Amino acid sequence: MGKWQNGPDMLDCLVYLAQMDEQGDWFTTIVLIPTGSPNAPHVTFNLLSSKSKQVVLDKPGIITVYDGYPSREHSTFNAAFYRALVEHDTRLSSEQFLDSLT
Repeated sequence: MGKWQNGPDMLDCLVYLAQMDEQGDWFTTIVLIPTGSPNAPHVTFNLLSSKSKQVVLDKPGIITVYDGYPSREHSTFNAAFYRALVEHDTRLSSEQFLDSLT
């Protein structure tokens, strides 16, 4: 994609994801689910973070489902994906904060 466009590129997303996982000791899995049709393509971002590489069914971790792309808010796929990471990171941070209180 390159930096000729405004906004984050996929490398920015990968750096954000790596830092998010490293700082919180998380392992994040990303699933892209096509929810549109050939005439109106759409994708939903599903992010799952757990404290171990193997998801345990009784405590799978924290899941964020983000509406995805295309959307009115984001002009590029990368911008929509970056926003999904930010929202997921916010959920992870609040979960860690709540855990530290108990």
